[in-house]
Amino acid sequence: MNFLPLKSAPVQLAVLLAAMTILGGHAFAASLSVRDFGATGDGKTSDTAAIQRALDTAAGGGGEVLLPAGRYLTGSLLLKSGTVLRLETNATLFGSPRPDDYPLIRMRWEGIETNCHRALLAADHAENITITGAGVIEGNPAVGRLRNPRGPSVIEADSCTDFSVTGVTLKSTRMWTLHPVYCRAVRIAGVVFETTGANSDGIDPDSCSGVLIDGCTFTTGDDNIAIKSGKGQEGVRIGRPCEDLTITNCIFLKGYTSIAFGSELSGGIRRVRISHCTFRQGRAALQFKSREGRAGFLEEITAEDLTVGPEPLLEITGTYAYNPDPQGVPGPAGFTRFRNIRITGVTITATNLLTVSGAAVQPVDGLRLADVSGTCRRGSVLQNATNVVFRNIHLTGLTGPMFYTNNFSGAGLDSAAPLSERPAR
Repeated sequence: MNFLPLKSAPVQLAVLLAAMTILGGHAFAASLSVRDFGATGDGKTSDTAAIQRALDTAAGGGGEVLLPAGRYLTGSLLLKSGTVLRLETNATLFGSPRPDDYPLIRMRWEGIETNCHRALLAADHAENITITGAGVIEGNPAVGRLRNPRGPSVIEADSCTDFSVTGVTLKSTRMWTLHPVYCRAVRIAGVVFETTGANSDGIDPDSCSGVLIDGCTFTTGDDNIAIKSGKGQEGVRIGRPCEDLTITNCIFLKGYTSIAFGSELSGGIRRVRISHCTFRQGRAALQFKSREGRAGFLEEITAEDLTVGPEPLLEITGTYAYNPDPQGVPGPAGFTRFRNIRITGVTITATNLLTVSGAAVQPVDGLRLADVSGTCRRGSVLQNATNVVFRNIHLTGLTGPMFYTNNFSGAGLDSAAPLSERPAR
């Protein structure tokens, strides 16, 4: 094992003993405390260099990097292949307020490759990385609000394989918190998200494949989870869908939207499975959003065993009014295809169940909703949707029809009324 030069032989020896357990002439990887590499954990002294030395030593399976209790002030850190970073209880990794502590790199941001400050914890074209423990990782508000170039995310992995974040609490202000982009085999489990301000999404899986989000809790200033795959002509050219995602056993306490699909979805989103989740306060439990010029597709989405309210269950819009695209895909090809969405087993208490408003030139195709019970006050809207099938929908508390429809075809809505008859709010 190679060690970088340290200040004294006693410190070098302490690191060596921490790094290895000698048994029968063989060396076995062990925990590397960042304190042994010179980190202070006093919340005032920059510990960037010390922690980076520990991470570099552990890379490739040379040991697990341990942050004992303390507050570690640091700039951007780079995790390499074969790295495990563990935060003990009462350990906080806190981002520096200095923009210069976060190198500029090229990274996708809101669907476009652009200049960005590197994340507090970053990984680039690496594999087998784990961030775990019972501690806190917190971005600094002073750099989170930076734009042009974009400020640092809390954790960002670019083109990585076997990337895991488990157990920790993540905090951010006005910046995406956890952003895997172009990654394969991502696991996010038992993580608590606490964020504030616009753009402070919890998780943004971006053109990734094989993502598991399990047992996480969200209280965020923006979307809890936002699934993305690029924007406009650039996203179509790259053509990397976000696919094969599983979201299960999560609690969505507060956010702008609980699970958002898009609006940057030009590379497509497919095969997303959602189950055993509770949704509380937000625009909708599931929001599918796109606009003219975005192109792409959203298909094969399944959800089951959901507890929802007071937010609605579902919102689909093909004419999203925000996040315009100056390089959109022109003509009919620029409208997103929404198809094969199946939701079963829902208990809800909300103002309304859903709002579906596809684009007239590209209606939502194949929405299926079954086994829903609860209380809603207003009827729901279904507009520009085909091959809709509703079965076993039982809602109480309605003051009028359960559904109002326009340019619609399907089954199971015998009591629906024309959208033109919907009363003004």
